[in-house]
Amino acid sequence: MNYDRRGTIYLTLVFRSVLFYFLLIISLRVMGKREVGELSIFDLAIFIVMSELLAIAISDSEEALLRALIPMITLTILQISLSYVILKSRLLRGMLDGKPVFIIYDGVLQQAEMRKQRYSIDDLCSQLRNCGITDIREILHAMLENNGSLSIIRKNQKLLYPDPLIQDGEINNDALQRLNITSEWLKDQVQRRGINQIESIFICMLFVDELYIVKKGDTHE
Repeated sequence: MNYDRRGTIYLTLVFRSVLFYFLLIISLRVMGKREVGELSIFDLAIFIVMSELLAIAISDSEEALLRALIPMITLTILQISLSYVILKSRLLRGMLDGKPVFIIYDGVLQQAEMRKQRYSIDDLCSQLRNCGITDIREILHAMLENNGSLSIIRKNQKLLYPDPLIQDGEINNDALQRLNITSEWLKDQVQRRGINQIESIFICMLFVDELYIVKKGDTHE
């Protein structure tokens, strides 16, 4: 009888392992490709909790299956809902996801920001080598992203600033302040291109010789 019970427990563990394996894959697919790539702090917190729930659900064969499924489904819905909310709100996105910071700006190392982020010269050199850069003088801007990766704009590239000046109909005042330009100048430049409403712009990037603008709903460049 003990052997029969032990065999039942083992089969239950195998069944739960397979079930939650596919459930996790489905959850990741539903959440979107952003979660499958490198994780922000917000994403990482969700997945740590999901991993713990999975471990308990798989190992506790006496736990009702539905009670194990409900937390997983709840977290998936929570992640999708919060992802949609932060997509629409820069303020909430900054609070939950954090903001990228400049490690190099306009060719100058931002030493105070490096100390604040506890980001060492060794960290910088390592990530530069991973990007194939050996001469720091080649860099115009380097930004430490929310997920810890380093994004680099070289001096010979046409892009002047790594963040959009306008994003989803909202002016990025931090970018304007960094570039020492006013919202009035930006609005004037936009109007010269036949666009009267900032709210109609999906993205606006600043290049050396032009503003790159895509309106909401545009399907061509």
